[in-house]
Amino acid sequence: MSVKLVTFLLLQTAVAVLAGVRSFNELFRQPPRIDGRIVGGQPINITDAPYQIFLVTPEFFCGAVLISKEWILTAAHCTWEVEANSIFVVLGTTEISKNMQLQKIKKKVEHEKYNYVTTEYDFSLLQLQEPIEFDETKQAVKLPKQGQEFKDGEMCYVSGWGKTLNPEESSKWLRQVKVPLVNQEECRKQNLLINIVTDSMICAGYMQGGKDACQGDSGGPLVNGNGVLVGVVSWGWECALPNYPGVYGRVSYVREWIRKHSGV
Repeated sequence: MSVKLVTFLLLQTAVAVLAGVRSFNELFRQPPRIDGRIVGGQPINITDAPYQIFLVTPEFFCGAVLISKEWILTAAHCTWEVEANSIFVVLGTTEISKNMQLQKIKKKVEHEKYNYVTTEYDFSLLQLQEPIEFDETKQAVKLPKQGQEFKDGEMCYVSGWGKTLNPEESSKWLRQVKVPLVNQEECRKQNLLINIVTDSMICAGYMQGGKDACQGDSGGPLVNGNGVLVGVVSWGWECALPNYPGVYGRVSYVREWIRKHSGV
């Protein structure tokens, strides 16, 4: 079977899933209790988030973030036990299956401390088969400094093509939701019975629920108002439930690791 045919079938399956034809639980292989993690958001154009990437593997679908002309960052649970040459990414599109630039991955670097059970250090770097050219639909995100802190309550934006929980809202169209950062200790307490929130993680969401990332958004970006990448979507209890803020990989915690392995 040709690469083009395999890619076409994967994308057709992605579109079917995003349209709600199949259950996400059938396709998203996640750690126990943890969802692939946009609920309560608004449709946007790719030019509003030109760093946003749609990632396709034989296992499942995720989000990812463009950090340079040849490197992207995503969640390690999206690429775990998946061969690099079987991963495809879709760049520069607002609506899945339209105006897409498709690229294969030639190298995968998962964080050496990643734990599939606890989801600690949930980071994976992917090198594109060929460097891209930047334009209004494809731009690298701003990366934080190593150890950079962000204030509790600071408003951030998470985006993706993940599940919306609303049958009237299509997941084929890129969406974004605004969520505040949550105090680390408060987040630990709220998620204590679900999973341990460690220093390699950061939390965002509303205690009243209603707005969050959801299945299909894993690995996608959480950026602040200055466009700095604060986190990548990692895990959470269900989607947009009260008292359970979403948990993200804290990018500033691994900034030097990113530089070491990608040169970015």
